[in-house]
Amino acid sequence: MKHDTTLPHTRHTTPAGLTIRPAQWADKSALLNMIAALAQHHGEAATLDLPALVHLLKADMPWLKLIVAEKDGRVIGYAGLTGGMRLQFGERVMDLHHLFVDEAHRGMGVGRALIEASRDLAKNMGCGRITVGTMTTNVAAQKAYLACGFDPVPMTGKRFSMAVA
Repeated sequence: MKHDTTLPHTRHTTPAGLTIRPAQWADKSALLNMIAALAQHHGEAATLDLPALVHLLKADMPWLKLIVAEKDGRVIGYAGLTGGMRLQFGERVMDLHHLFVDEAHRGMGVGRALIEASRDLAKNMGCGRITVGTMTTNVAAQKAYLACGFDPVPMTGKRFSMAVA
């Protein structure tokens, strides 16, 4: 079965004048700046550059889907989603890997609009659920995700990583 991987209305404008749409080439500088700002918020230094971003977006599988929030012609937030699965259940999932809203626009429903668009995108891609994680110290994000309908999932173990390059 082929799934539509676009947002349901490609461009969706909210009553507050906020537009949610797929990221475009013209958004590249704003996206790279916001990705770096989110990394800095988590105490990390972003190493993502434009060629690496393009590589992720052109991957064969739904490796990365980027949607942006735009107001008055300016990108003020984004959501970065990655495809995954719960193999034991035969279920596709999308992980809301990044969610960022420009500081001047927080508390205005931008994050909620991006989450709703992310949920719709995941549904249109045949996913059974959307997941998101936060640092244990990011209480504000945890409250926001609960308010948007996410259920907490208790950690049952540790995660590990290994460089392959």
